[in-house]
Amino acid sequence: MASGYNRIMSILLSEINEQPAALERALTGSKDAIAELVAAIKARDVRYVILAARGTSDHAATYAKYLLQLTVGIPCGLAAPSVHTLYEADVNYKDALVIGVSQSGAGDDINEVMTQARKSGALTAAITNTEGSKLSQIAEHVLFCHAGVEKAVAATKTYTTTLGIFAKLAARWAGNDELAETLGRVPDAMHKELLGLEGKAQTVAHSLTHAERILAIARGLHLCTAIESSLKIAETTHTTTQAFSSADLLHGPIASVPANTPCLLLLPDGKTKPMMLEVAAKLASRGARVLTLATDPDAALPLTNTGTELLAPLVDILPAQLLAYHLTVARGLDPDNPSGLTKVTVTR
Repeated sequence: MASGYNRIMSILLSEINEQPAALERALTGSKDAIAELVAAIKARDVRYVILAARGTSDHAATYAKYLLQLTVGIPCGLAAPSVHTLYEADVNYKDALVIGVSQSGAGDDINEVMTQARKSGALTAAITNTEGSKLSQIAEHVLFCHAGVEKAVAATKTYTTTLGIFAKLAARWAGNDELAETLGRVPDAMHKELLGLEGKAQTVAHSLTHAERILAIARGLHLCTAIESSLKIAETTHTTTQAFSSADLLHGPIASVPANTPCLLLLPDGKTKPMMLEVAAKLASRGARVLTLATDPDAALPLTNTGTELLAPLVDILPAQLLAYHLTVARGLDPDNPSGLTKVTVTR
């Protein structure tokens, strides 16, 4: 194998397997900060939420966009940072909770959104893994991931800890004790998921060694998993990938899916599964290679039921992370330092 990498040497694989412990730290370490933020939210009568993020953090924010609307029932959307940095526009964020999400806390564009939001009267919060970062200094409330140093370029544990913090925030804000209790059991569910995945992920990866294009498809709450899966595979394996909401796929792009195209379909238990099965059938009828991620015994990659669909994305990303790792190694590439990428990307 050209890279010489194996499961013992790889930082990426080690960090994938660290996620149950990292999530447990995140849930424990963020408890007081989340309680203070929720108290401020209720005191300020927040009417909507805006999330500012890039890359993997943006995918975590996509999870929050669905989760907060489902649990708290107020509008939630994603910021457009270039509105501030390139177009120099003023935006009124009054009555909003604006949350900046960044592993490093160094991105100029996210920090500019947060600066403008605070200036216009918004309640501001940050989710970051870096204490002392610029983002943590701008926001009024800071929720740290407590993921530990993440050395591999491809983010794993900072993604899942961010999801965990969003889930803990949602449970506290909504006063949903059952969700909070179920969330406390997710680190164990992640550990169980990892134990059952290694062999299957490696098998699927070897079958994709010559794939030139891979699609990842999901719906609703699980869209974050599709887009993060797509990114992980693209940045580590140099494969052209694309993520779709199944609804958007059916509105036209399905016509561009040729026979034998590998399609990763997220089918966790819950509201989206019946319609995703219909999409799977339509793709199969076109000759696409359908690879399901599901709790079903015949799934290409197995999923572990977390007890509620609301928390499924915390566990469902693990198969894709392992698939990305094994496909990278199978192609003789370096899983820890993908060509042309750096750990911290600063955009404006």
